[in-house]
Amino acid sequence: MDENRFVKEINDIGFTVHQDAFDRDCIEELNQYASTFAPERGHTKDLKWYGWNQIQEQVAEGKDPHKEIDWAYFWTDEPRGNHFIDNVIKAELGKCADAAFGENNWEWYMCDFISLYPGMNFIRPHIDTPYRFKEFKYTEGLLGLQFMVMLCDFTPDNGATGYVPGTHKYIYDYYQNMYADKSHFDLFFMDNYKQHLAPAGSFVCWHPRVMHSSMPNHSDSIRRGLLLHAAEKTTARRLRTVDPQKNHILRTS
Repeated sequence: MDENRFVKEINDIGFTVHQDAFDRDCIEELNQYASTFAPERGHTKDLKWYGWNQIQEQVAEGKDPHKEIDWAYFWTDEPRGNHFIDNVIKAELGKCADAAFGENNWEWYMCDFISLYPGMNFIRPHIDTPYRFKEFKYTEGLLGLQFMVMLCDFTPDNGATGYVPGTHKYIYDYYQNMYADKSHFDLFFMDNYKQHLAPAGSFVCWHPRVMHSSMPNHSDSIRRGLLLHAAEKTTARRLRTVDPQKNHILRTS
């Protein structure tokens, strides 16, 4: 692991790719494990949002969210007690977080799987936690790192994540751009994005303020990734209050 390159690319580009970091056989087992997880929240192919509560309503009605919703993509609940995630992946990626934040200055905040389905045909440029929350929108400095471990080969056909290099250095009102002038936001993304392409067992990491999006999946296979978020300690403490993903009281959908 070249930790110096990791920190430099996060600072300069906002995005870094590291190929073949994990054993492919173990990654394939993890991909199969991920396939057993039910959807927790996500978007359908016609852009309908199913949040935590709507998924629970489906389950309460005896429906199977895996089969009865035409998914574009969804996130799962947090995988707990998986030896490979807890003792191999987190240990390796933790070295990168140590290099970026300093030892003992960060913690694992979130971990889940994301599945991108064949036929997903739209983009949704956005930024990530914590900067997506209004109280952090103008905060400078590194408050989090978003990792993704590829559970399959990520290609242009199956929707490898697109990102706009350097946009973590932009200071702008994300909510104004997303909701008041989304067409310009999307056009800027499409004119400037690059895609990270790497084989299963690789990982990418991005600065959460970098503009990025899952891309259309034109293949006939589900593209899965393991997402892990590392947060600066003080930020993580505040996020547990303001983030519906952690504070269930705030879940309105």
